[in-house]
This record gives sequence, C-alpha cells and structure tokens, in this order.
Amino acid sequence: MTAAVRLPRDPAALVAEGRAVGRVVELASGLLMLLDEHGITGRLPVDARAQAARLRHAVKLAVQTAAVAAAPPAAAGASPVELLRGWLASQAWAKPDPGPLGWIYLLCFRDPATGAHRPLRGNGTGGQFAGHYWGWTSDLVRRIEREHRNPHWSGPGRLVRVALAAGLTFELAFVEYPATPARERRLKNQGSAYRRCPLCRGTGGPLDPVAAAAAVRQAGGAG
Repeated sequence: MTAAVRLPRDPAALVAEGRAVGRVVELASGLLMLLDEHGITGRLPVDARAQAARLRHAVKLAVQTAAVAAAPPAAAGASPVELLRGWLASQAWAKPDPGPLGWIYLLCFRDPATGAHRPLRGNGTGGQFAGHYWGWTSDLVRRIEREHRNPHWSGPGRLVRVALAAGLTFELAFVEYPATPARERRLKNQGSAYRRCPLCRGTGGPLDPVAAAAAVRQAGGAG
C-alpha cells in the first residue's frame, strides 16, 4: 500500500496566483480610497455601507497577513506583488486597530419643534457649540434606545444628556460596522462632524438603529 504524495505546485502558477490576488487587493483598496476621498461612503444605503466596511476590514486583514508571512524584500528585486503589499501596509487605514469590533455611530442634535439641526451651545467663555456626538458600542440598539434615549441613564454619554436637558433631541445620522474604538477616535480627531453627517448635508435621512442592525445581520455581519 502506498501513500499518496502531494506534488509541489507549479512555481509559475504560484506567481500567477500571487499577481491575481495582488490585483484584487489593489482594486479593492483603490475603490475604498475613492469612496473616502469623495465622501461617498456616508451617502450609501446602510447595507451597502456595511459591505464597504467589511471589504475594508478584509483588505486590512489581507495586508496584515501578507506583512507577517513575507519578509521585507530588497527594493531592487521586489516583485510587483511585494511592492503592492509594502504600499498597502504603509496606508493609515490598513494599520491594525486595537480593540473589539462594534459600531461607530454619529448623533445629530436637532430642534424638536422644527426638526432642523440645532447645536448645543456651551457655557464656556469661548462659546463652544456641539452639534454632533460620536460614539462606539458593541450593541447599537441598546446604546441608542435604552441608554441615550433614557432620561434616567447615568452612564457614559454625558454630552447627549446635557443636550436633552437643554431641550434638544437627536437623530441617528451615520453608522459604520465593523469598527473599533480606535477608528472612532480617529474620526473624532478629524473634527467637523458636519462633513460626515448626511442629515446636515442633505444627502440622507435619519437611521433606525433596529433596521440598521438587522441589515448588517442579514448581510452576515453582526450576530
């Protein structure tokens, strides 16, 4: 009785496969960068935004896996696939994010009488205004409906409680899944949430957290 012997694959086929994979990653990353550059991601339907976020995460994992598996090549003898991997690994969005995966969400403060955007005016000497609230959560429905909309909630999210106490209301304007707390911090640090708010820009309507969570579950995302 003889054991089956697995023959090594054709080196030429391996090279062709690497080039094909590299081309797919290149096209996917190019698409994601164009969506970000032109501000299109925030105007997509919820399920399409969820798929774009999953594609971003898949490309990121592919880049990280390639970076671990492959030793840094010499610049003179690097193949196109290796050069592409090196370029992708240098992109900020391809860096590994520490922390668990969950939802990033953006709340837009509104006037309950007119429904128009109405920032919360602070009491400081600089006259600061707060028109939006960035947050991260592992459970979108619980966070929005049971915590932010609960007048007796005393946990994180003081800005929202202050806005409600001042007579304002809010709408869920933007969600992203999957995302980490590090991604939320980057969005906060970029400032001007108005640029990413579909309600303020007139490119979208209020989101229902229950429907958003259901759309992601249907697409195979959150459990």
